[in-house]
Amino acid sequence: MTLDFMGYKAMCHCRPMIQRFHNLRDPRIVSAEKHIDPTRPHETILDCGTIEQCYEQIFGEAVKKYNAKQKRKDRQISNYLETILNDKRQGKHKNIKADGSRKSAYEMVIQLGNRDNRPDDELASEVLKDFCTFLIEKYPNIVPIGIYLHNDEFSIDEETGKKVYSPVHVHLDYVFIAHRGKSLKTGMELQSSMSGALAEMGFVTAKGKGTAQQQFEESVRHDLQDFAEQRGIKIDRTPGEKHSHQQKPVYQQMKENQKKEKNLLEKEQQIEKETKELSADIEFYNQNVLFLNEEIRKNAAKKEELDSKEKLLNQQDEELILMKSKLEKQEKDIRSRETMTDIKESNNDFQRENNTKKEAELAEREKQIIKENKELEEKNQEICKTQEQNLLKEKELQRKQNDFERDKGLFETSSLKVKDYNQICKEVEKNNLCIDSEVSSFRNNRFEDFSTRFNKFVTNVKKIVTAITTELNWYKAAFKNFWTKQSQDFRQLADEMDRNNCETFSNYNQKLHNGQLDYQLEQKRQIQQTHAIRQKQIDNQWDLDR
Repeated sequence: MTLDFMGYKAMCHCRPMIQRFHNLRDPRIVSAEKHIDPTRPHETILDCGTIEQCYEQIFGEAVKKYNAKQKRKDRQISNYLETILNDKRQGKHKNIKADGSRKSAYEMVIQLGNRDNRPDDELASEVLKDFCTFLIEKYPNIVPIGIYLHNDEFSIDEETGKKVYSPVHVHLDYVFIAHRGKSLKTGMELQSSMSGALAEMGFVTAKGKGTAQQQFEESVRHDLQDFAEQRGIKIDRTPGEKHSHQQKPVYQQMKENQKKEKNLLEKEQQIEKETKELSADIEFYNQNVLFLNEEIRKNAAKKEELDSKEKLLNQQDEELILMKSKLEKQEKDIRSRETMTDIKESNNDFQRENNTKKEAELAEREKQIIKENKELEEKNQEICKTQEQNLLKEKELQRKQNDFERDKGLFETSSLKVKDYNQICKEVEKNNLCIDSEVSSFRNNRFEDFSTRFNKFVTNVKKIVTAITTELNWYKAAFKNFWTKQSQDFRQLADEMDRNNCETFSNYNQKLHNGQLDYQLEQKRQIQQTHAIRQKQIDNQWDLDR
């Protein structure tokens, strides 16, 4: 023990619930209770039989005396236990939902310590047994009908997954008895009455002191603290957190609901995160579409620029043709002049010399013409190359435009994100995954590494949630305008389901989002056919241009 050890908590709680077969550890009952270890010790200190037998033992003589004094048979009591249980009177409670009917017997659970801080089991057992004897002697208005000591209950630690045994505790079953003339004015000499019995022991409901039952429980708890300290057990008397007592099944269900709420909150956060990611993907796609539209606009501008250049080149070609015709005309003139020069050469030497000079000039002119022709041919070649390049660029632009229109048409019926979600949905349906099965698998596979089980559990839960979210989104889209539909709309939907071999609406909805319905397939086929025809036209135009 450490120096700051405060001691053990003493606990005492009364409740109007008796589970005799559970307390006796009847195999028919205990076999279905997983929190009990049959190898651990338990002891029946006192058992007076069933509640009917106990009431006969306690109140049998008083009932006989009461019936003997009654002259009218309708006022006699045939079964006092049934009289108690059939009493329609209700006690006063602040909580309107509380059960204020009369109870035949009560149970008191007495315990020292808790599962993490408790005294020695043998010492605690001896103290609790002696305390029951002390309790019966101090409070004569409670008649014990069963005393049971248990040291065989356990719980599972959530972090380690190991058994943690509960401390030793005692179940004391008893009946409150009250006397006529003390707390009761009429009726039998000895009666079952909690308020009367508590009043005879000095516990009366009062403002600022609590109810009589609360005073009685607090008195028993202080007695237990004093009794344990007298036997060498240190008791922690510091006040703890106050809360309403709950039965173990209710408390376990409450904890389970809290866990489910936490898991659902985490799943909602995960779904919200995935929704944001999907929105970001859609935004990214929209940006790509805008970028492609901008590229198309730029390519159209470039095409206009190339058309203007081509027009300019055509004008230059016309000018070259005119120049060529002028040169041909000049050549004809030169030839005619040469002919005249040859005729005159035989008659005049001087004319011959002039002709020689003219021939030299003509030769120089011919060289100039040949040079100009070569330059024109080079320019023609450059123009041809430029035209071929323009045709290639135009073909590439047409191809990109055609591919973009095809992809844009196909994107309306399918996307990578939908395909991924469909794959997850098919995997979940194929493996029959559900959250309950995953929780059961997570709990049962205790020999497997915790981190491996946890990662596997989280992965499968993500898939299940994704599949559920996808199907819910489908249904949301499908039933968005459900209330505005008419009978002919539903008949049309049924005909369409039959035409697409869909037995259920889920199959139809899945085919709809996968783009597998007959009219969607026909649209895809037409888009692809149009794309192929356009591609062929581009190739044919290219061959003609070449």
